[in-house]
Amino acid sequence: MKKIFFVVLLLTITIPLFAKMPYDDERIFTRAEITKIEKHRIAGDHNYPLYETKIHVTILDGVLKGQTKVATFRGEHDLPKDMFYKQGDVVFIGISKTGMESTPEYISLYDIDNTTMILILTLMMILSVIVIGKVKGFFSLMALLITILLLFFVLIPLTLKGYPPLPLAIVISIISTVITLPVIAGFKKKTFAAILGASAGIIIASILAYIVGNIMHLSGFVTNEMLTVFYVADVAIDIRGLALASIIIAALGAVMDVCISIASATAEIFNTNPDLSPKDAFRSVLTVGTDILGSMVNTLVLAYVGSSLSLILLISMRIQPGMPVWMIFNYNPILSEIVKSIIGSIGMFICIPITAYISVHLYGRKDGTAR
Repeated sequence: MKKIFFVVLLLTITIPLFAKMPYDDERIFTRAEITKIEKHRIAGDHNYPLYETKIHVTILDGVLKGQTKVATFRGEHDLPKDMFYKQGDVVFIGISKTGMESTPEYISLYDIDNTTMILILTLMMILSVIVIGKVKGFFSLMALLITILLLFFVLIPLTLKGYPPLPLAIVISIISTVITLPVIAGFKKKTFAAILGASAGIIIASILAYIVGNIMHLSGFVTNEMLTVFYVADVAIDIRGLALASIIIAALGAVMDVCISIASATAEIFNTNPDLSPKDAFRSVLTVGTDILGSMVNTLVLAYVGSSLSLILLISMRIQPGMPVWMIFNYNPILSEIVKSIIGSIGMFICIPITAYISVHLYGRKDGTAR
């Protein structure tokens, strides 16, 4: 078990070195402070105005530090509706060369710099985990960091190169499971059982997601971000596969929780009654599993619902007199969220009997191995 763990950990550390993110060396990204905002109407009337807004910024970092740039917006509103800039804000900007003499540079304004608050919140989370979990909490954070690195430096770059995201998500989920569970529970039989159960559940849920996605003709274009990825990417990206991969990634934490809980329950049952028959032990573990299942289903489904409140509002907005209810639920973004919740829950359900069977089989052996 330890050999498998360290081999997977070594591979995980080295994989990101070979999966590089694409970049655009013709654009400069930096931080800048908004020093002045000028707004005035340049055309149109009161009903159909045309505004021009100039945002003056002073660059704070890099080789252009101290220089002043101007970003210009034109439209029927003084600023796009998703921009809430004010004087004094520190924002991220992009500077592109246009190749035109009249406007040699194009300045793009992005989000406000909230790096300080991100670091504060992250530090609060780290301290909370370490204070409560101590050494095990620290190693749990390390396992989480490895999973995040796998997502950002393996899944995303390889997806952008045209590799199918669903198989990548399966492999990354299994690697994350192999690394995370030993950190949480140690190198024990229950850990091995939980890894096998979680891996089996992930694979079965992925196969089911693939089959359902094809039968139901899910397009994957469920958000504006997905649509943007499709048109902006340099290679053909499997958008449907990306949507299905998100199901697996989102359910991974709940699946690992259920599997380690089932395996731990099996260990305690056999520690209490070593002579219990495998059949009775399996029945007892399933009883524990049904209790775990109720709360975990709520956890998983409510996580999907919480991230889709805008879609719930959309359901209310799309209801019209005489419109069939099933017509609303077949709207692709809504349908995709329903499928996500159901497939994720099924994957978690499947893990319970699989992990229970493996755990009972391992702990039912009379070989005197430490549990």
